[in-house]
Amino acid sequence: MFKLESYITPILLSYVAKYVKNFRDEDAQVSLWEGEVTFQNLDLRLEVLEEELNLPVELVSGHIHELSILVPWTKLMSEPVKIVINTIEFVAKLPDSESKQRRASFQREQRRKSKRESVEQPDQTKSPGPASSSSVVNKIINNINLQCHNIILKYVEDDIVVSMNVQTLNFSSAGEDWKPTMVDIHPVSVVMRKLLQVSDLTICLDKRNTAGRIEVCQEPVLYRCTLECRVLRKYNANTVSTTSTTRIGVFTKSLDINVSSLQFPMVMRLVKMLLELKPAEFEDDPQNPEDQEAVAEGSESQQGTESAGRSVFWWAWSLLPSFDTEAPSSSCDTPTGHAFDLGVYAEELNFQLKNSEYFTDQSMGGIKRIRYTPILRISLGGLYYERTILKECDWANVKAGLSSMCMEPLGAYRSDDLVDRNLVNTQEFQQERSFIDKSLFDENYMFAERSWCSYNYADYVARNTDEYMLFRSPVLAFDVIEHRVPKPSSHPVAESQLRDLGVRIQYRLLSAGITFHFSQSFVQVKKNR
Repeated sequence: MFKLESYITPILLSYVAKYVKNFRDEDAQVSLWEGEVTFQNLDLRLEVLEEELNLPVELVSGHIHELSILVPWTKLMSEPVKIVINTIEFVAKLPDSESKQRRASFQREQRRKSKRESVEQPDQTKSPGPASSSSVVNKIINNINLQCHNIILKYVEDDIVVSMNVQTLNFSSAGEDWKPTMVDIHPVSVVMRKLLQVSDLTICLDKRNTAGRIEVCQEPVLYRCTLECRVLRKYNANTVSTTSTTRIGVFTKSLDINVSSLQFPMVMRLVKMLLELKPAEFEDDPQNPEDQEAVAEGSESQQGTESAGRSVFWWAWSLLPSFDTEAPSSSCDTPTGHAFDLGVYAEELNFQLKNSEYFTDQSMGGIKRIRYTPILRISLGGLYYERTILKECDWANVKAGLSSMCMEPLGAYRSDDLVDRNLVNTQEFQQERSFIDKSLFDENYMFAERSWCSYNYADYVARNTDEYMLFRSPVLAFDVIEHRVPKPSSHPVAESQLRDLGVRIQYRLLSAGITFHFSQSFVQVKKNR
């Protein structure tokens, strides 16, 4: 007789045991059968998290104060299983050579372990019980809801301390309208929508002294920001190794960034470090043929997922990819291969620069404090950054745009004249939501088979005309395309025999409606920088 509890319980507890040290799942089975189990003071397996997320940094410590699993046994087909985490803390740093070697060794050990398990238990991947029970279990697992409250991440680099706090994070499955709901997953034609909601994201940037202590805490660089991330995954189970589509979109309604003169040098150091940062890339051990065999066997089934997962951070840090030097085996006249699209959208971004200086407050017992004086505010509206890549087609493009911009002095530099007040301004854009056109956040655009993705230069230019680009972002529009050009031939030959002319990079920059004011305010700001 099929008992759902006997299948769901080990799967849920195995997830916890994978990421938590010294976990005894047999102690939690009875509590979970009753509908809820709670764990406290858990230490995380940092090497597993680094490997799973392919983090470009090294986790020094990770701790969960409380973790609960809630299973609605009587409503499993209509309500999701919930995993609730209360207060999770991380400390991270840049990886050194020793940590890179340790991480590479861990990766090789995981490959060997996976290879041994596949040999010893070849039928392990098959769900026990009848086919109907397998679909039920898959639906329950794919709809697990994760809720995190109070996420704390601290990053330390020399004298810089970056502290990030997230009040609430919610990860769930979503329907076609991108609302959290229970969804069914087709066993062959798979379309998955995942929704990640982040509330009250705050980032602080402070400087510590030679003793490693922060003398005075500065105002947050980013305060209580709300983000929404949508992930769309589409593939056919029979052809996932050759064709898949992954789209990731991040949207924020308002982003307020405040940087002081004391924080500005630290921000520039962090930006430079981020631009140079890449996920760790591990080479196969040439002396271990077992590893090579494991990689060869696993690459075909995981190519679609790994190609997207391993490159998320790399795409965030770099502008354009570098194609392989080898010529493609065939031209891409049909949209085959693994397509990946990453989009970041902000309805409004405000950047404020302030002068800051230390002073001793005698009224507070002579403690050291910071005095802030506002200097400049830059307000940007309707921003977007999109990156699309089809590796098999040797095609990649980046699009970015800006719909409005205003730069104005503050405080003593602010002019009383309304005409003279702004250093830079633009006309009000009429289509306030045009910058998210054809994105995952466009309510009027339904996902279709790769209609958002071009894989041919002529098709791309026809879809993305100058008029369309200025429609999305009337102030500033930019795109860059990297593609491989085949040599045309008057004689019919096989596609694989087409001669390759190499990679071509083409840029386009469009702008309209920007007004600069060189006034007395501009001279004052320039003199007092």
